[in-house]
Amino acid sequence: MVTESAGARVAQADELLAHIGRLRADADLMDGYARRLRATATTLGDCPAAPGWSRPALERHATACASAAVRLRSAAEALLAHARADRPTRGAMSGP
Repeated sequence: MVTESAGARVAQADELLAHIGRLRADADLMDGYARRLRATATTLGDCPAAPGWSRPALERHATACASAAVRLRSAAEALLAHARADRPTRGAMSGP
């Protein structure tokens, strides 16, 4: 039988928490991209020389970025719930 050491479990938990942090950071970046795209679309809306397709295209991209941010945060929360559920309780015995 193969058993997992406490050190390996801690290392895996640390890696999982780091991944959760990266997902959250990526979500923040995507929200920032969405804000910038919307600001650019607003600016182009005031510019008569801008092509007519540019503002709707920027709005679609902004919506996609915002949607990606929501999904990244959802993934981070799911991983966090998994990490919490996988954490052994104090005093619990491992093994047979």
